[in-house]
Amino acid sequence: MVKGQIAKGAIISYIAIFLNIAITFFYTPWMIRQIGVSDYGLYSLVGTFISYFIIDFGLSGAITRFIAKYRAEGNQKKVENMLGLTTKVYLCIDAVIFLTLLVCYFFIKDIFTGLTPEEIEKLKVLYVIAGCFSVLSFVWHPMNGAMMAYEYFVENKLMDMFHKVGTVVLIVIALLLDGGVYELVFITGAVGFLSQLFKYLIFKYKSRVKINWSYFDKKEMKGLLSFSGWVFMTSMAQRFRLTLIPTILGILANTTEISIFALGMTIEAMTYTLSSALNGLFLPKVTRMLHAENGGKELTNLMIRVGRIQLYIIGLIIMGFWLVGSEFLHLWVGDKFSNSYYVVLLLTAFNIVSLTQHIANDVVYAENKVRFTASLTFVSSGLSLVGSLLLASSLGAVGCALAFCLAMTLNQVWLNIFYSRTLHLEIGRFFRECHGRIIPLLLGLTILAFIVKHYLVIDSWFTLFTFIVAYTLVYFIIAYKFLLNEDEKKLILLQFHLNE
Repeated sequence: MVKGQIAKGAIISYIAIFLNIAITFFYTPWMIRQIGVSDYGLYSLVGTFISYFIIDFGLSGAITRFIAKYRAEGNQKKVENMLGLTTKVYLCIDAVIFLTLLVCYFFIKDIFTGLTPEEIEKLKVLYVIAGCFSVLSFVWHPMNGAMMAYEYFVENKLMDMFHKVGTVVLIVIALLLDGGVYELVFITGAVGFLSQLFKYLIFKYKSRVKINWSYFDKKEMKGLLSFSGWVFMTSMAQRFRLTLIPTILGILANTTEISIFALGMTIEAMTYTLSSALNGLFLPKVTRMLHAENGGKELTNLMIRVGRIQLYIIGLIIMGFWLVGSEFLHLWVGDKFSNSYYVVLLLTAFNIVSLTQHIANDVVYAENKVRFTASLTFVSSGLSLVGSLLLASSLGAVGCALAFCLAMTLNQVWLNIFYSRTLHLEIGRFFRECHGRIIPLLLGLTILAFIVKHYLVIDSWFTLFTFIVAYTLVYFIIAYKFLLNEDEKKLILLQFHLNE
C-alpha cells in the first residue's frame, strides 16, 4: 500500500511539475507585459519580503518525526496530544508574525529606498493583502507534517498541484478580465490559504484524529523544540539565501534589477522542483537502513541509484539552458531580461551536485545530525548576503547571483566532507559512479551541440523548439544506450506499468 502511495505520489508530482512549468512558460511573459516590469518587480518583492517571517521553525519536520514514531507504536492518543501541542505553538508564532508584519508596515518607505513614491504606495497595499493571507494560512501548517507522517502522499501532492496550477489559472483569468497586480497578490494568497485548509479537512476526514487542545507536557515540548530548533536554523538560512536578494536589490538598485533576478529565480525554482518530486519519500527506508549491517555501504548504493536518476534530469536542464538559454529568454521575455541568462547559470551551477544528494540529507535527519548542517547553511548564507551587499550596486542582479554561487559552492564542498567523515557515506564512490559516468558524456554532447548551433540561425520559436527536441532525443538515445544500467532500464519499464 505504501509503495503504491509513493509511486502514485511521485507520478502526481511530476504531472503537477510539468503542468506548472508549461503554464508558467506561456503566462509569465504575458503577465509581465500586462502589468509592466515595475509591477512585476513589486509582485516578486512583496512575496519574498513577507516570506522572511513565515517560517515554521522546523516544526513540520518535528511533527513528521514524532507522529510517525507514535503511529508505529499504535498510540493514537499521543498523536492527538502532539497535534494539540504543536497547533498551540503555531498559534503563538502566528501572533508574533502578525505583530512583526504590522511594525514593518510603518517602515516600508525607510526599508525600500530604491523605490519611487508611487511604487511605495502600491507596495503598501500589496503588503497588507499578502500579509493577511500569510497570517491566516500559517496556523494550518502542522497538517503538512501530519500528512507526511500518515503517508497521505497522493492527497498531499494533489493539494500541492491545486496550489501551483490553481494560482496560475486564476491569475490568467484575472488578467484577461483587466485585473492588475493587486488581484495577482490576492489570488496567490487566497489559493495558498485554501490549499492549507483543504489539507486539514482531508487529514481530519481520513485519519479520524482529533486535536487535543488541552494537552501540554513540558518534557515533550522540550524534545520537540530541541529537534525543531536546528531545523529552523537551516530553514531560515535557506530562505535568506535567495529571498533576501530582491530586498537588497530594492535597497541598492532598482525594480528592473529585481525583475531580472526574480525571473532567474523562477527558472532556478523549476530546476529544483523537477528534482524534488521524490523528496522525503525515502526517509523511512533510510531510517531502517541505518540500523542494518553495512548500513553505510547500502545507503551509498541508494544514494547513487537516486542520484543518477536526479542527474539525468538536472543535467539535461542545466546543460540545455547553458546551450540555448539566451535565445530562449530573447524570444520569451525580450532583451530587457538578457542578464537573467547569467543569473540562471550562476544560481543553478552548484545544483548539479546538491540536487543529486537528497538521500544524504535524509540521513542527516534520520541520525539527528542537523546541528552541523544548520550551522554550515547559516555561514554560507551569511557569505552570500555579504557578497550581495558588496556587488549589488555595481553589478546588480548578476553580482548578487555570483555571490550566491560562490557561497553555495563552498557550502557544497564542506557538506560532502561532512557526509564522508561523519555520516560515513562513500562520497568518492558516489561521484565516480554518478557524476563521473554521466557528466563527461553529457558535457561532450552539449559542446558538440554548441558547435552545431554556431552554424544555425535560431530566431523563432519553431527553430528553437526543433533544436531543443533534437538535442533531447539525441541525449535520451545516448543515455539509454551508454549510461542507463539494467536497474534504471527496469525502473523505466516499471513506471510504464504503473501508468497502465
